[in-house]
Amino acid sequence: MAVAIAAPTHKPLRPVEVTLHRFDRAGGSERQFADWIAFLHARHREAVQTLARERTYFEAMFTAPDEPRRLYWITVQGVGGSPVERSTLDLDRRHMAFMKAVLVKGSHRQLVTQNVLAPDFIVKAVRNEQRQER
Repeated sequence: MAVAIAAPTHKPLRPVEVTLHRFDRAGGSERQFADWIAFLHARHREAVQTLARERTYFEAMFTAPDEPRRLYWITVQGVGGSPVERSTLDLDRRHMAFMKAVLVKGSHRQLVTQNVLAPDFIVKAVRNEQRQER
């Protein structure tokens, strides 16, 4: 006996990459790092608005008490966004200046994603955003 299974009625998401980045922070950069984080907090709404141009759906930065000179950065990003390096916005230029001053050149490592779990409401929200990007 054959059973018919209905095909999904929704289109799959365009590629979305969930990436964890690791950077080393320069020695003696604690004050500049604190200023960078304060800058992002103070201009939070403006920073969030820049994400659409980059097709970034989520971004967060982390530090660990046992690794005081490391910065972890997670992104959830779609394809086809404009890199921050192409931006002419003051916020992005200052953000990149903080990165240059605080992060050790050549220390960036992109960790290998092994698994991503996302509930339906997150997938639907990203799909709706992708529809609007067209």
